Formats: sequence, C-alpha cells, structure tokens
Amino acid sequence: MQEQRPDVVHVHNTFPLFSPSVLRAAYKADLPVVATLHNFRLLCANAVLQRDGRPCESCVGKLPLAAVRHGCYRDSVVQTLPLATSIGVHNTLHTWQRYVDTFVVPSGFVRDRYVAAGFDEERFVVKPHAVPHAGDVRSGAGDAVVFLGRLSEDKGFADLLQAWDSSLGRLVVVGDGPLRAAAEDRARNDLSVQVLGQLPWADCMDVLRSARVAVVPARSYESFGLVVVEAFAHGVPVVASRLGALAELVDDGDTGALAAPGDPESLRKAIGLVADPGTSIACGERARQVYLDRFTPERDLEATERIYTDAIARHAARGRTPARRWAGRAGRV
Repeated sequence: MQEQRPDVVHVHNTFPLFSPSVLRAAYKADLPVVATLHNFRLLCANAVLQRDGRPCESCVGKLPLAAVRHGCYRDSVVQTLPLATSIGVHNTLHTWQRYVDTFVVPSGFVRDRYVAAGFDEERFVVKPHAVPHAGDVRSGAGDAVVFLGRLSEDKGFADLLQAWDSSLGRLVVVGDGPLRAAAEDRARNDLSVQVLGQLPWADCMDVLRSARVAVVPARSYESFGLVVVEAFAHGVPVVASRLGALAELVDDGDTGALAAPGDPESLRKAIGLVADPGTSIACGERARQVYLDRFTPERDLEATERIYTDAIARHAARGRTPARRWAGRAGRV
C-alpha cells in the first residue's frame, strides 16, 4: 500500500477470512477505506441473523453469548466460540469504525441492523446490487408462477407448496435443496407443478422471462433480493415476503405484492392478485421502469464513483490526508 498509494482501499466481507489487519495497514498508510458488507458477519456468527430457519437478532448490539450457546457457526459451539469472541471484542473496541471511512450495504435494512448495533449511521451508504440488462423483456402477461432459488424452509418454499392451488395457474420451480424431494412428489401428484431443478444462469433467466409473476416467499431475512431485481429487469412483477430487504424492493400493489412471512394463506392471496393478467402486465411495466431507474450497471458505476469521492472527503474530514489524486479522476474509475 505504501508503494502503490491507491486512491481508495475497497474491501468486501474480509472478516473472518482476514483479520482487521488489512484495514489497519490501510489506516497506517493514511488511505481512505471503503468496506462493502454483504451480510451481518460483523454482528452475527452465522452472518445471516437466523437461527432454526427464523430471523434472530439476539446478538445485535450485545455480546454474542447466545451465538455460543446455540452453536450458531456451523452448528458447533467449539467453532462458534472463537468467532463470537472476535466479533464481541472488535465491536466493543469499535475496530471497524476506527479504520473504515465508508460502509457500503445493499439495503436500508442492512444499514439499520448495523446502526442498531451501535455503528455510526453517517458512515453508511446504501448501494443496491445491479444486474445486467435483460436480453429480452417479457412480452404479454407470461404464463407461469416461477420460484427461483434454494428449495428450503428458510426460503419459504414449504409455505409456497402449502399455498399453491392449481387455480392459480402453473407453478415452475427452479433450484435445488433439502425440499427437492417434496417438490418432485408434489409435481407427480399435481400437473400444475413443474420442477426443473438447478439450471445454468442463462436458462434461469429464460424461465424468469416467461413468468407471470416471480415468487420470493422467504421466512428469514434477506440482505437484498437479487431474484427480485432480475425479475424486474425482465418486466416481471414479484410477490415477496414483507420481511427484511424484500419489503424495500417490492412496492406493494405497484411492482408486485407483499405477503406475511410464513403465512401460506397470505401468500396465496398475493399470488392470486398479481397473477391476474391485467395486473401482471401493469405491475411488470412499473417493475421494469424501477429496474431502469435504480438497478442497471450504469447506475451502479455512478454510485460507486460517488462513494469513492465521498470516502476520500470523509477521510480528510476525519483529520487524515486530504484528497490528492482523486480530483478529476472519478470519471475514469
């Protein structure tokens, strides 16, 4: 770092693979530091604020004793203990806030959890993930309800199977996981259900493009919701759980609908509402516009340039070296 003198040091989810030493080195080199937090690893031993398939905030803003008690990291008390100790020590000493100028998070929900744990809200910038432009946008209302993701309890797949009724149309399931056998058993007995299993990304997008509505019925927190944005990119509305970042992404009644998490009846009603052809087309058009306004690669680049510029300014304001080389270079990131 001393030799190269970069304008900004940008790290992604370094902990616990790397200790804070890389941040300390950047600090000692008097370099602005940006850290992107994709999950809750600085607060939670399993990084997802989840226990037994349900949301859990027992350790937010506290010493992570509950994590040790429940063996939250890899279902092992022994493996959880050193990780939880490290989390507790660094949060008590404010290690991350000492060395990081700007934290980048994918949603306001993630930011709010860190702020609740004692992090400085002013250091956070919400930059949602971008997805590539869709090769083709959906034409018409689509012909299926699509679930794309891990077939597991925490993703709400069991709730979807319970909620599903052939009167809703056709359900196409893409993915794999512990509930794969249950999905295939349902498909054998219900001709309205089709299980495609795990597919290459391009094939997943082809299926999504044909959807009348995409369903994301998670029971546990999502820090973002990439499938939601991929659906929006193709002009497909989404039914999602009113939970975590999903509730930020889907505008209820505008780009889709929100259902109560873990409530099959609420999910069934939401799917039925958006699966109406006219509603699907209208919501899909608005979803596509939201994608163009917020989630394109171009928007992502613009946001990244602003983040770097602001991080350098914040670094200088904290009494560190003022911006020297960045001025006039933002357009060449």
